[in-house]
Amino acid sequence: MTETDKLNEILGKCRDAASVAADKAAGMVNSASASVSAGVNEMREQSASTSRTGADGGSYSQDGDSCATVEAGECILSGELSVSDAADDAPKRRVTHSPAGVVKACARKRIEGFKSSLHDRKLLIAAGTMALVWLVLSILPAVGFNPPPVQSLSFLTFAQGGLTGGVPGFIGGLIGKGLIAYFVTLLIVGGISGDSIVSSIRSLFAQFSGNTWDLASISPLLIGGGAALFVYNFLAGTSTILNCMVGVVAFIIAARALANRSGCARQVFASVFARDGSVDSGLLTKVMAGWAGGFALGVVLSVFGGYICYTVGFILLVAGVVLMLAVERKAGGVPA
Repeated sequence: MTETDKLNEILGKCRDAASVAADKAAGMVNSASASVSAGVNEMREQSASTSRTGADGGSYSQDGDSCATVEAGECILSGELSVSDAADDAPKRRVTHSPAGVVKACARKRIEGFKSSLHDRKLLIAAGTMALVWLVLSILPAVGFNPPPVQSLSFLTFAQGGLTGGVPGFIGGLIGKGLIAYFVTLLIVGGISGDSIVSSIRSLFAQFSGNTWDLASISPLLIGGGAALFVYNFLAGTSTILNCMVGVVAFIIAARALANRSGCARQVFASVFARDGSVDSGLLTKVMAGWAGGFALGVVLSVFGGYICYTVGFILLVAGVVLMLAVERKAGGVPA
């Protein structure tokens, strides 16, 4: 046998081995894909079942996209604090906690939600996959490989979050990635849909149309918008187009909280503006409308880059506080 024949024989064996390996790999990919698909369907079925009945057979109220117990006012998914609609239908809403107490309660619920997710294998797989994607998309530009597809994925996944803005940007980016992960979890378990997002945005637009605007109405909008701009710039590190996806997600969640009359941000604002143990529901709704609109404005301002959202947010906050104090001094109360 000549050397050429031996070489051909070796190459033939290599082709056969590669073919077998490819077949096995294809089988593994198909199996993994089927498992992931089945897992997502199962999670959606469990979420739908949970939205109909509670684990203890108790009464639950549908809070837009998430399920909340009527008595406890606690959202099952992600430990988000919620209140029933009946409380917001009244002109005045009772507030029993200080801002610090609300923040502590929200943090505790988030931690409990995180601990419970550690026992869910499917959520752990989703979180691990996202972490791996973030890691890869952070390394590729650093080694000089950053074509348009990588940039697009970085934009959609907020992969560059925490890599700009120094230590505050790093901390904010981590929190922002947690917000992205929360939103992805909502999508996976069916806690949010395209129709619900559209409905929430319509609810936000309804707050700005058909109303008579005066200083008492504008001041809470400015305060909510200014606070949102501060938070957005903190989460994004630097307000750039590449990092603005966290602002888009924050806008959707804020609009959802406005429509559902729920969420930690609403609880915090309620405790801040409470007077004599109660807060005006109309004032709270306007602040939340400004909160959602502020995130949308932050995304638009990202075209200028840098820390412009901090600057604009500070201006809006000062203007809102000054106007509110002027209205209070004139009317002798909190603007409605």
